[in-house]
Amino acid sequence: MSTAAAAVTASTPHPIPLTESEVVIRGFLAANPDLDAKLGPIEMMTDRYTNAEWKTQIEETVKHVMKEVDSGARAKKVYEGPRMRNGEEALKELAKTIDHTVLKLDATGPVIDGLCSEARTENFKSVCVRLNWVHRCVTNLKGSDVLVACVVGFHEGTQDTYSKLKEARAAVAAGAAELDVVLNHSLLTKHNRPASQPVDHHHHHHHHHIISSKDSAIDSITAANTAKNAGSATGDDDEDEEEIPDYSTIYRELASIRSLCPSPTTLKLILETSQLAPAQILAASHLAAAASFDFIKTSTGFNGPGATLPNVQLMVGAAEYLASRGVGKRMMQVKASGGVRELDTAVRMLEAGATRLGTSSGLWIMQEARAKVGEERVAAGLSTGKRPSPVTRLYTDDSSY
Repeated sequence: MSTAAAAVTASTPHPIPLTESEVVIRGFLAANPDLDAKLGPIEMMTDRYTNAEWKTQIEETVKHVMKEVDSGARAKKVYEGPRMRNGEEALKELAKTIDHTVLKLDATGPVIDGLCSEARTENFKSVCVRLNWVHRCVTNLKGSDVLVACVVGFHEGTQDTYSKLKEARAAVAAGAAELDVVLNHSLLTKHNRPASQPVDHHHHHHHHHIISSKDSAIDSITAANTAKNAGSATGDDDEDEEEIPDYSTIYRELASIRSLCPSPTTLKLILETSQLAPAQILAASHLAAAASFDFIKTSTGFNGPGATLPNVQLMVGAAEYLASRGVGKRMMQVKASGGVRELDTAVRMLEAGATRLGTSSGLWIMQEARAKVGEERVAAGLSTGKRPSPVTRLYTDDSSY
């Protein structure tokens, strides 16, 4: 057992196994004190409102955004994405919406190097990787304007806030310009009814254990199980006081990350929309805006279906409404991720108002786009003095991202 795991075990009467992701991150931080211990203590932000006060504000957001959605007006809004008839310009615009992504735990150095060279060739907006690969990507991408994005709390989101803060700080210290942070969505879903859900049989001996936010394994099971009942969470106007989700804890986590990683670091909050009802997506969006996050993002790609058109429309509606009410410093943008695998889906997401796409199919999407704008002319224009895009990875990545 690693020392990190041993330390956790010592402090809890019912040890919860660390997730694979946590083992990787803790090991990395222990091995790289310059990115962690040597940077000094970490501060937490204080509460801004009580849960009841957050609830009142969030209900207002839900009411206004759902009105637009239910009337059909939101779905009719079309935003101008890259216009393929603009040829070269459209391809450049499209490339700059793409976060070129590899998040599998078993990614290797050569895979990461390939990701970076592809991103450099296509001039994507960023490469999106885990913390242990940030420095390598920064080195690989020197001299280009491709940014490095790093996921935080990936993919469960249930890590305690202190761990997320250390991970975020290390990513920025290693050179990440953007952080894709996973929301602890179990805090929004734990009140879904019915509450008595069967627990995964591997964890049957934890039935009587009080769940705390440190219990990643249990929380992710709870979140997965309660998702089935997410529908019931929307109609409960008469919930008792103790039924209010812990909005304050979520806000405090997000505000602490924002304070630790101020602008120009771009912060994106991954909601994991597959686990949330529309009202919960709007609650998360409200808290993200209040904490001055720059983006709300649909999915990790590792837990249920990814981006759907209705959820992207809902999130864009939320971002616009919240900005109109002055919640947050500027209007949030929306990143669609999970299942964006071809040009048609990419264009639909951009037309719904998303401005960024998280995908491991960026090469294929660009290839389709080049075909669309007139292969010969554009290919000739693009390939002068550059090697053509490698297409070998197009069909080899079977991840759902």
